Amino acid sequence: MRLGRVATLVAGLALAAGLTTAALAGAGAKPEKDSIWKDEPKENRPPWQRDLGPEQIERVLKGIRQRDPAKAKALAELRRKDEDRFLTELREQGRPEIDQIFRERWEARRQERNNRFLEWLKVNYPAESQSLAKLRDGDPQVYMTAFDNAMSRYGYIFEAENASPELGTVLKEDLELRKRSEELCCRLRDEKSEAKKQTLGAELQEVVSRRYDLIVRRKEIAYEQLLQRLTELQKQLTESKDDIAKFKDTKTKEENVRQRIRELTENKVRFKWD
Repeated sequence: MRLGRVATLVAGLALAAGLTTAALAGAGAKPEKDSIWKDEPKENRPPWQRDLGPEQIERVLKGIRQRDPAKAKALAELRRKDEDRFLTELREQGRPEIDQIFRERWEARRQERNNRFLEWLKVNYPAESQSLAKLRDGDPQVYMTAFDNAMSRYGYIFEAENASPELGTVLKEDLELRKRSEELCCRLRDEKSEAKKQTLGAELQEVVSRRYDLIVRRKEIAYEQLLQRLTELQKQLTESKDDIAKFKDTKTKEENVRQRIRELTENKVRFKWD
């Protein structure tokens, strides 16, 4: 179950990271590879408040215009003069609209994830899927309770399978073996015949032995994932060290300073200096 929680966390992080990929207000070309200014710290805001595309900006402006036409007019004027200051003011004045945009984004992603889970459930646990389908058109509260129960029971396998198909296979088999183990234990407690107890005990030993092997394999997969992450971190460390050496070069510094002064004087700054 711990692996399931880790997989859910990874998915959550991946989702949050995906929100940051859109360019702020349709920003232009990417910074040059040798430009140090691309590494300036970003503003300490949630990604959904930073990443506003043109359509979202117009939506926020429309809301502000309805509440305060004078403020909307001032923002339009500021937009022509200073894009960065405009975006900062827009975030401050348009919080209701931006919060609503975030809620809609989050809800859309939640629904998309739930739909993927339902499709996965249909393939992997058809009986559970059919039971849920029968409740869908009934009491919404009853359906949501049943859905949450299914997510609690199988969601960690669904998330793990997205990260590693083999891990998903291991967890599915382990779940079936745990169910079988519980059944055998109940039968053993109630069984009177010693001969049948021997048979049930032998099967229980096989189930527990197989579960042991699966747990070991789960640990191996977790180790392999950590090793892969460590390799990626080592690569990042090497790249970071190379970057530091490159930017310490006098000629590189001079070129970056010239570039920055040019950006400042042309009023085309895309990154916050302070």
